[in-house]
Amino acid sequence: MKKIISKLNNKQWFVLEKEDYANYLFVTPNWEAFSTGAITWRFPRLSATAAEYINSSCNLLVLKEEYDQINKIYFSKLFSKPKDWHFLHKINKLNSNKVFKLGKKIKRLNPLKLSNKQLIKIVMVFNKAQVTVHLPRGPMWLLETPDNLVSNYLQKYLEEQSEKIKAKIKFQQAYQYLISSFLKSNWTLEKEALAKIGIIKDKIKLKESLKEHVKKYEWLEYGLEGKILDFYYFNDELQKIKKIGVNKFLKKIQQEIKEIKQRQLKVIKEYKIDKQHQEIFKIVRDSLFVRLYSKDAQFFGFYCLEPIFKEIGRRFNLSLEQIRFLAPQDFPKLLEKDFSKITEARQKYSLHISEKGKTSFYLGQEAKNIIKQLDFYKPVVEISSNQELKGQPAYNGKVCGRVKIVNVAAEMIKIHSGNILVSRMTSPSIVPAMKQAAAIITDAGGITCHAAIVARELKKPCIIGTKLATSILRDGDMVEVDADKGIIRIIS
Repeated sequence: MKKIISKLNNKQWFVLEKEDYANYLFVTPNWEAFSTGAITWRFPRLSATAAEYINSSCNLLVLKEEYDQINKIYFSKLFSKPKDWHFLHKINKLNSNKVFKLGKKIKRLNPLKLSNKQLIKIVMVFNKAQVTVHLPRGPMWLLETPDNLVSNYLQKYLEEQSEKIKAKIKFQQAYQYLISSFLKSNWTLEKEALAKIGIIKDKIKLKESLKEHVKKYEWLEYGLEGKILDFYYFNDELQKIKKIGVNKFLKKIQQEIKEIKQRQLKVIKEYKIDKQHQEIFKIVRDSLFVRLYSKDAQFFGFYCLEPIFKEIGRRFNLSLEQIRFLAPQDFPKLLEKDFSKITEARQKYSLHISEKGKTSFYLGQEAKNIIKQLDFYKPVVEISSNQELKGQPAYNGKVCGRVKIVNVAAEMIKIHSGNILVSRMTSPSIVPAMKQAAAIITDAGGITCHAAIVARELKKPCIIGTKLATSILRDGDMVEVDADKGIIRIIS
């Protein structure tokens, strides 16, 4: 502990992001890889990272000065080296495809027939693979978390252009059009495939096709906590599509893609957007698409690994949740060490600090002592009004409704259709609540955050990065959400 403190207590740390649920399987390999200090895919990494766990929630920590310096490099690359960004997105898409392929290969294995060493090797191979899709998401995520550096710049640019040319399209709307991707996500592909099943007339063939569909897409909301979508879920979704009309539903998807392209061209022409800024908007669009696609690859991988994890748990007397609190370097040690008490302690309170690719782990009081000695940067949060909150528009629209604060899956029971979902930061585990909500509001997040991406997929008004929504708003408050302007007004 003294070694860590002597190196890092004279530097200022920064809570980059607070996650209501995270585990070692997801965070440790990726956060460790962020700290190698090496140039990867033409982008520099951080030299030190840390993660603090409190009852399975997680605070991601970085060094403030280094974070600021590295963001300057990333931001300047938007203008000076856009090709580096395009290369990064290309790498991420290729690596994501490899992770999907690896997941399918793992899914075909029978864990019961594998030796302990074979099971552990599979986990180690996957951990290395997931890093290759997580790291390329880093640059845009760091730029947008928590200060929305790119989106704030682009909106300011459009606002200035709008004033200059007296634009008919409002700059907030223009911004939404220009960051919308017309590439089909796995969510859209699933809906298209499901709709086509609705065309089948023969009831037996339709049921069999739906069962195959379930096998192919049941992982879509798996996330980090392991939700599996069942036959009844997809059947209900199919009935909703049938009510709309299958052909009408499919035509609507194609029409929306066509409209995005047309609107982008219209905005570019009306706003007289120069080639350089067109390039930056493309970088943002590609970042949004590849972030969702690469996260899907990771979650699909965890889904495919679940039988492997369960078998490892059976052999070494660990629950699935305890397995999720093993770091990659722990798996080979399972053969000679009992991790049951360690994993339980990690969930309650723990800390890991990575320096240049090497990670140290701390539990309980020792971890608390280290945190107490670190110097933390505390950002100043401005409150505009008790009756009004401001944030970043993530998807446009204007609705009124009653607030329901949902941070974890257990709180989803509060949400009813038409409510306004307010969360510190959404996660895959609360997607069902997001689907029911009339609008979504978060404290944290940038244009590439989970809430922003899912809101665009669901086409629900969404305001992110309010910083204070969960502190000021209460369950039952009636609010007006103006996601065109990024304003939440408290009505009563």
